[in-house]
Amino acid sequence: MSTALHLGAAVLAPSPDDAAAVRAAQDGNRAALRALFERHQRAVFGYCLVAARRDRDRALDLMQETFSRVFRALDTIAEPERFRRWLFRIAANVCRTSAVQEERRDRVLQALQLEQAADGEGEPSEVAQREERIATVRRVLTHVSDQRLREIVQLKYGDPEHTTRQIAEKLSLPHGTVTVKLMRFRSAIRRELCRALVSEGTPGACENTSSRNPRL
Repeated sequence: MSTALHLGAAVLAPSPDDAAAVRAAQDGNRAALRALFERHQRAVFGYCLVAARRDRDRALDLMQETFSRVFRALDTIAEPERFRRWLFRIAANVCRTSAVQEERRDRVLQALQLEQAADGEGEPSEVAQREERIATVRRVLTHVSDQRLREIVQLKYGDPEHTTRQIAEKLSLPHGTVTVKLMRFRSAIRRELCRALVSEGTPGACENTSSRNPRL
C-alpha cells in the first residue's frame, strides 16, 4: 500500500465554513459533525482509495478510522479554519500505519510459510515449489541481522536442504548451537505471528501459535 500522496494547496486552503462547523461541533452540535463528515467524506475516501490500491473495502475502513480519530480529537484542533489540512494529515497517518501493518503481516505470513515447510507440512517436491521456498527464505532473512543465523537458516531451508548435523559440520559449529539457533528462529516466527494476530483481534491467537513444539 502506498501513501505517497500529495494534495494541492488549494485543496487544503483554510475554510471559514469548516471553522464555523468545527466550533459548533466542539460545542456539542451533532448536526455540525454530520456536516463536516458529509463535506469531506468523498475527498477522504478518494485519498484512502489511492492509498489502498483501489481496494474499496479497505479504503472504506481507512476512511472510517480517519473520521473516528478526527471526531475523538476535535477539541484539540487549534485552528478550526485549517480543519481540512488537519483532517488529511490524520488520513495520511492512518494510511501510513495501515501500510506498515500490512507489510508486517506479509513478513509474518512468509515466515509462517517457511516454518510450515520445516515442519513437513507440504514438503516441496517440484522445482517451482522448491524455488518458492528458497525465495521465501531470502525474504525472511532480509530482516535477520545475525550473520551466523542467516547462514544456518539458508543451509537448513535452502537447496539442497541440510540436516542440523550437516550444518554443524559445514560451519564448524557445535550441533547444539545449530539446533538452539533454529529453535529460537522458529519461536521468533511464532511470537511475531501471535502479535500480528492479537493486534487484529483474533481470539486464541497465542494458544494457536505457541502450543506447537518446534521440530528440528
